[in-house]
Amino acid sequence: MFTMHFKIIKDEVSSTLSELLRRMGNLSPVMKNIGETVLTSIRKNFEMGGRPQKWAGLKESTIKQRIRQGHWPGNILVRHGVSGGLLGSLSYRAHPDKVVMSANKVYAGIHHFGGQAGRGGKANIPSRPFMLVQDEDWGEIKRLAGEYLLKTGRG
Repeated sequence: MFTMHFKIIKDEVSSTLSELLRRMGNLSPVMKNIGETVLTSIRKNFEMGGRPQKWAGLKESTIKQRIRQGHWPGNILVRHGVSGGLLGSLSYRAHPDKVVMSANKVYAGIHHFGGQAGRGGKANIPSRPFMLVQDEDWGEIKRLAGEYLLKTGRG
């Protein structure tokens, strides 16, 4: 399983979540909402073929193979839609103090980071970072945390 740990480095979001944790102790409900937001964003990374920068295109031999298999034209890291393959393996777990995003495929890491793969490491897989939190997501994450703080801060 490929798991990415995102450390929140946006000061505004981090301070809001720290205040939530101080006041409530268990942030699982808001972490679930944040997990859904990030999961939706990661799925959009697949749909867009990479964000904020487009991923490297497929090699001609890979495109020919996909044509033979009936999976082309299509998205670069998507062969089986949302129900299978790498895209279908995305999930998250909400904890009292964090969200853990994961892709349950052994090949997830090589596609995210790139590197040598295949028999004898002869295939060069370019980095296609899919497990990214986009800049546009931070405002939504902060909004969710703030709403939760206000809602649970009452009474």
